[in-house]
Amino acid sequence: MKRILLGWVMLVAGGAFALGGGRMLYRAKASEHWPVVKGSVLSSSVETLRSKRSVSFRPHVRYSYTVGAEHYTAETIAFAAMDTGNLAEANAYVRRFPVGAPVELHYSPADPSIACIECGLAGLADYVVTAAGAAMMLFAVSGLLDVLRGDLRARWRQRASPPSGTAPPQATRG
Repeated sequence: MKRILLGWVMLVAGGAFALGGGRMLYRAKASEHWPVVKGSVLSSSVETLRSKRSVSFRPHVRYSYTVGAEHYTAETIAFAAMDTGNLAEANAYVRRFPVGAPVELHYSPADPSIACIECGLAGLADYVVTAAGAAMMLFAVSGLLDVLRGDLRARWRQRASPPSGTAPPQATRG
């Protein structure tokens, strides 16, 4: 029973990873073909991200734009992770987007609140998460099928064996 539960947990977790990473890869690719609109940079800065082992820097650009009669703000630069371990690199990136500068962006026709400045970029992490999730799902399905095969074999052996207390039939010579 534990193996079945573990298999289902791995299947669900792998599916979540594969779906999440796949969604980012899909958006990155699809965003290249989204409608384009002009917007304006509202803020541009570098965020410092600290962990126990390292410090990284993330460019942060907030921009506004209008689609039809609706006004939107967004912060997605690209669907790939833009973090870097180099502060100078992150600062150089945000200097490309000074406050008040015009910016050309792509927005999702299905949901105009989703937009990006540098479309088509997908990060290595997105590919790794998608592949790892898919591998986890395959491993889980393989394990669940193995458990099912073992259970079916045990049932077949139980049906094929003679009832307890009876002797197996003896071969007679004649």
